[in-house]
Amino acid sequence: MDNKIKEEIGFNYVLNELSINTPYGMAVKKKIRVYTKEEYNLLCNELDNVEKIITSLHRNKEAYSEIERTMMEFKDITNLVKRYNRNYILDEVELFEIKSFAINTQKLLSTYKNLDLDIDIKFQSMKNIIKLLNPENKIFHTFSIYNAYSIELEEVRNKKIKLEKLIFKEVNQERIKLLKSERLDLVVEEEKLESSIKKCLSEKIYDYIDDIKHNIDAIGRLDMLIAKGRMAIKHLAVKPKIMKEVNICFKDMKNPKVINYLRENNKDYIPVSISLEKGVTVITGANMGGKSVTIKTMVLNLLLALMGFYVFAAKAEVAMMDFVYLISDDMQSISKGLSSFGAEIIKINEAIKDIKTGNGFIGLDEFARVTNPGEGVILLRSLCKFLKDYNTVSLISTHYDGIIDRDMKHYQVVGLKNVDENNLKNKINVDREDSTRIIQDKMDYRLEIVDEHCAVPKDAIKVAKLLGLDEKILDYTEAMIKNS
Repeated sequence: MDNKIKEEIGFNYVLNELSINTPYGMAVKKKIRVYTKEEYNLLCNELDNVEKIITSLHRNKEAYSEIERTMMEFKDITNLVKRYNRNYILDEVELFEIKSFAINTQKLLSTYKNLDLDIDIKFQSMKNIIKLLNPENKIFHTFSIYNAYSIELEEVRNKKIKLEKLIFKEVNQERIKLLKSERLDLVVEEEKLESSIKKCLSEKIYDYIDDIKHNIDAIGRLDMLIAKGRMAIKHLAVKPKIMKEVNICFKDMKNPKVINYLRENNKDYIPVSISLEKGVTVITGANMGGKSVTIKTMVLNLLLALMGFYVFAAKAEVAMMDFVYLISDDMQSISKGLSSFGAEIIKINEAIKDIKTGNGFIGLDEFARVTNPGEGVILLRSLCKFLKDYNTVSLISTHYDGIIDRDMKHYQVVGLKNVDENNLKNKINVDREDSTRIIQDKMDYRLEIVDEHCAVPKDAIKVAKLLGLDEKILDYTEAMIKNS
């Protein structure tokens, strides 16, 4: 999936909502990906870890506040660690950065240990590094080449201080010149001793480089797990059950991006339930019925489950997948000079390569809706027939009639089926300027299973009536429907 599709389904919105506190957590977030089928146990373990974090977050609010405060103090030392080798001599700024990292890690480790979390994140002690960089046994987030590192260095610095006092008091220029020359010799000697100490410290600290790298990874993973846990709590998300059978099931699934948009416009979100198996499932319904939102919401939650997130639903079962595709006519390929339909075909060709060799999910949102309707129906029926022969879960939304066969599952958007049309029309007549909102508020976006003979709802005609389309046009429409 390209970034545009991720944006459309709300995936980027969800990632941006994660409360990441460290540069190492941000690195984990940037590399986030779907677990492969071979990583079934790793995915289950990740979801178990999120579950344990959620339980712990409820029980240890103060401890997690302390952990997150400590996490905010970490600076990014990954580039330093990358260039650090056995022969590399750290400068004072770099020694300070490592010291600060070690102190923060040790502080984090202390709080983390008290949580007694049974998850596979362990920290290595940084006490030896702290001891190396704190020869005076004072835990400060500062660093310099302390006198305690060398008696010889202390003596040189003391001599230099005495000379500086003499220079300050001296008035004889010749004498000042002589004293400054002596001071310069001491400065050179001091720098040699400091360089020797930095070289020694660099060699000793390098013995712990693997511990530093391990802790960087551990901090990033813990940061991400806490963010996943907090998001799950905020949205009342649930742990998906990971299945080995090829099926997908979501009960009352939601989409945070859409919920936020509706909330800003003082509207309520209607959760939708759907269950898919190997083969083709079709969602029918007129425009304005929320088919696109439903398919995007399902793909969002499917992706999140396969990435080790809790999902936005009341219940979820998800199969491991070799691939996940969502294809609609609103695609980036259009910007490359292709027509909307041409872009769909190119993407389908990409998907077919995977469909023939593995099992996964493909979603088609209103495929071929911009083509001639007669050709569109034939193409879509042919595609459905093709998809039925492979080990793929296919979900197709359409407003075309004549697509469903008896071996397909058929969902239909409830839409305006149960609405009192006269009552709704009276409301629209009272507030004609807000007619579209009134209709949308009455639209039922839930899905219901119907058989293959159930025609696509004619809600478009119903909406046209409610919005006051000329009666003569509506009469022609009704006559054409009867004749067809």
